Amino acid sequence: MNVVVRGKNVEISEAMKNCVAKKLSKLERFFDRLMDATVNFTLERGRIKVESTLTASGIVIRGEAVGSDWRSALDEVMDKLERQVKRYKERLGKRGVLRKEVVVEFEEEGEKEPALPPVDKVARVKEFVLRPMSIEDAILQMELLGHTFFIFKDLDKDKVQVVYKREDGNYGLIDPIY
Repeated sequence: MNVVVRGKNVEISEAMKNCVAKKLSKLERFFDRLMDATVNFTLERGRIKVESTLTASGIVIRGEAVGSDWRSALDEVMDKLERQVKRYKERLGKRGVLRKEVVVEFEEEGEKEPALPPVDKVARVKEFVLRPMSIEDAILQMELLGHTFFIFKDLDKDKVQVVYKREDGNYGLIDPIY
């Protein structure tokens, strides 16, 4: 697995890098399709925030936590990631997707934050690669990210669609006509 460790207002030591690598290697025991991991340490208001993003067969698994020290925040993030990885693997197993011969290629998502227009207009612009996937995969991805909606390119219709979580707990699909 390719691991990137970054710090914002935090000096990243070799001990931190080694600890992150060791903890991430434990996740590979649960799911051997983990490809890339990015772990960001940020000092905010005297507390350490740890954000981690994993990619596994084109799916993004994300977790974040805040703690008084980097080790406790990292432990909390790893617990969250472990639960998500286990849940993802379980769902793939139920659908019969877990086979060794299946290889899925993906492009890495990139975030860009261009110069922003005046305040109270657009607060953030996020660009990402739309990956072709089924509606079920889009719902799974949305749940793993902890979002209430997810934009994706439908495998069957070859067009952009949006799934979202409704207040009643069900899911909705926006299928634009263009």
